[in-house]
Amino acid sequence: MANYENDIYLMLPLADNQKNWRLDELGVLKQASLDKQTAYASVPDDFSRSLLNNLQSYLEYECNNVVVDELRMAYLGQYEFLHSTDDYPKHGEDPDVVGTSTCQLILTAHQPTHMYILTVVLPKDTVKDFSTTQVLDQLSHESLWIACPKDAGQYLGINTKKYAAIPDYVDLYDYLKYKYGLLKCGSGKAFLLLSDRPEKEDEFRCMMAGETYDSQHQDFHIASDNISQICQTNHAQYDYYQVYMSEMVVACIMENFSENMEERIDITATYAFIVILAMFQNTSIEKVNMQISNALANDGDISHQEILGLYRNFGKTVRFWEKNNYKYWGTQQEAQCIVEAFGNKELKETYYEHQEFLEHIVELKGAQTEERNGTILNIVATILAVIQVQDFVVELLEGFYKKAGIDVTYAGSTFSTLIICGTFSFVLVLIIINRMRSKMRKGSMHIKELKDYDS
Repeated sequence: MANYENDIYLMLPLADNQKNWRLDELGVLKQASLDKQTAYASVPDDFSRSLLNNLQSYLEYECNNVVVDELRMAYLGQYEFLHSTDDYPKHGEDPDVVGTSTCQLILTAHQPTHMYILTVVLPKDTVKDFSTTQVLDQLSHESLWIACPKDAGQYLGINTKKYAAIPDYVDLYDYLKYKYGLLKCGSGKAFLLLSDRPEKEDEFRCMMAGETYDSQHQDFHIASDNISQICQTNHAQYDYYQVYMSEMVVACIMENFSENMEERIDITATYAFIVILAMFQNTSIEKVNMQISNALANDGDISHQEILGLYRNFGKTVRFWEKNNYKYWGTQQEAQCIVEAFGNKELKETYYEHQEFLEHIVELKGAQTEERNGTILNIVATILAVIQVQDFVVELLEGFYKKAGIDVTYAGSTFSTLIICGTFSFVLVLIIINRMRSKMRKGSMHIKELKDYDS
């Protein structure tokens, strides 16, 4: 029996493309705009309605309006979250079901960038009989399942190859993809609101690492110095809680954990909105890095225009990176701690490396194009120069043919034949020379690389 209680919030980064029509067809964002104006009165679940109102309130109170105005929060409904063991199913198999918990799904949308954060809300009363570390392990393994909703047949079934028939349980990512057109864009994170620190230090280390404490596969636990340091570093900026952060988990341990749902939600909202904004930073880099990786995987076949499109889309996310998004110093510090824990700086460095490599590829392609164009111009100029002396050459040929007793009318056709054959030979020689130069250039590049490496 655990010595703590907790509310669990799983946060999944998602994205779609500009042609995704499903959200509009379902009226998700339109309803979100209406709900924002009516204090989410249409949301049937008390916990979710209170959470949405509190998140909206803290966003408006703590953040600058430019960011807040572009965000929409939508209630997607109530589902049954599946708890499993860490004996995860192989492709086509069903998960090993331990039980289910009622969960609520809340979508935070930033439509200008087509980025979204889905929050899976699991209040303490629904998860009290299940292992928190196992839920986190499922998040790490991306093995998140829900009981198949009633509308699943409309989106799964015969419309997809993966599901030949309507299953008992469906992969949450699949459901989001087929119903809403939303795709996974990065690794999920978790925010935990805890009543106490786990009394077993091994369990807390597993919690912060996103691994199960009660594994079906192993009888050993984490001994990492890095995780141990994470478990000892309290990042709290205020005195009513302790907070510990890893790349995947933000664990907030309350000094006074209230049984009152409204009080817990209020505390959660003061921190969860910062986590969501930090995740938008994370997702923006993940999204552009995925796009660049796809371009590089396609033999680097990308144009200046396409690169500008990538930069333009990334530029739309700049507001999430500005420190002045937060009005208060303490909130800025909390946000900075989360950003560092989530590894956003490393992701950004990867983006800059990809950026340089892409620009180098485009420069090489441009140089090759200029070289080809120059060769063509040289050929055309040579042909034109020869044609300009046609009359002189034909006159010489006529004199020669007349002395040799050959019909002088053949002089013009002889010149044309010489032009055609000469041009063909000239082009062939140029192609051979260019290929030889190209091979020599490649060889010199390899030699230079070896010299640089040796030095």
